[in-house]
Amino acid sequence: MDPLLLLSQALLSALGANAVAASAPELLPGHLLRLGLAFLAAFVAARIPLRLWVRAGLYLYLLSLLLLVLTLFVGEEINGARRWINLGGFSLQPSEFAKLSLVLYLAGYLARHGTDHPISGPVFLIGLGVAAVALEPDFAGALFLLALAFLLFLAVGVPLRRILAIGAASGLVALATQGLYLSHYRHVLERIHAFLAQGGGSYQIERAEAAILAGGLFGQGPGAAMPYVPYAYNDMAFAALAFALGGLGVLLLFGAYTLVLGRGLQIAARTEGATSVVALGATTTILLAATLHVAVVLGLLPPTGLPLPLVSYGGSATLAFGLAFGLLHRAAREALPAPAEEKG
Repeated sequence: MDPLLLLSQALLSALGANAVAASAPELLPGHLLRLGLAFLAAFVAARIPLRLWVRAGLYLYLLSLLLLVLTLFVGEEINGARRWINLGGFSLQPSEFAKLSLVLYLAGYLARHGTDHPISGPVFLIGLGVAAVALEPDFAGALFLLALAFLLFLAVGVPLRRILAIGAASGLVALATQGLYLSHYRHVLERIHAFLAQGGGSYQIERAEAAILAGGLFGQGPGAAMPYVPYAYNDMAFAALAFALGGLGVLLLFGAYTLVLGRGLQIAARTEGATSVVALGATTTILLAATLHVAVVLGLLPPTGLPLPLVSYGGSATLAFGLAFGLLHRAAREALPAPAEEKG
């Protein structure tokens, strides 16, 4: 296991435990169990050579698509959305694992065909995943998949002309179907309109800001009575962390994610082919989720429900982020040695 990644993973887990203890202490034992499973998933994933992960990438992504479609018919409905498949003691959210399987699939495709090759095939499969997630409905999750693929194509050097051409075609499809979609899922449009009308100042955001301000510089501690914030233990976990540990806790959080970013990019630079793409994809998955979560809590984006990696309470997301760290650990093991000048 890579020491720097392990440090960041442990730090994020500790911060997450404090956030959950401050916002919903009754959920802390379950959260600690999920964090333990995430560490186990990272350890197991790091033991499997990346060539095997990449070889299975297409099949894992197709399995994710199958589960996403299955969720639409047999998924557990919560607050009008079908995003989870109830497996008894565990609710599986396939969209969380679709992100990583997409990274593995694209890593294999780009390694086989190179960057200057038609990407209509992958884009079609990406479109199926985006559509399935959007129909749950999970508009933010659908956009996340789309953004993840776009950033990965851009980072590995797929010519901009190909990305723009596919983007234009996708935009036309979206324009042709957006009326039907928004008429069926009116709450998506209402949420966007409310955000624009209020300038980001929704009730949930106002309560989150109150909790952040109450935390001050040093925080109130995880045992203090936290101001009410809807879904503070997952959707608004950043606010719960800021209340419990204050500005110093927020600095630790940003430091941990910066460490993941720096080490992930370093690993990607020292690896080649599919391994480098996997390192980029896993790093992007973690950092994109963190960035969007914080932006939502600060009122810069409409509420999305995206978790803060290894901090928010959740089962599927926590396990998926554990797997993302495991892929990074494995890529670090397969990385080229550091240049002599870096060693001293």
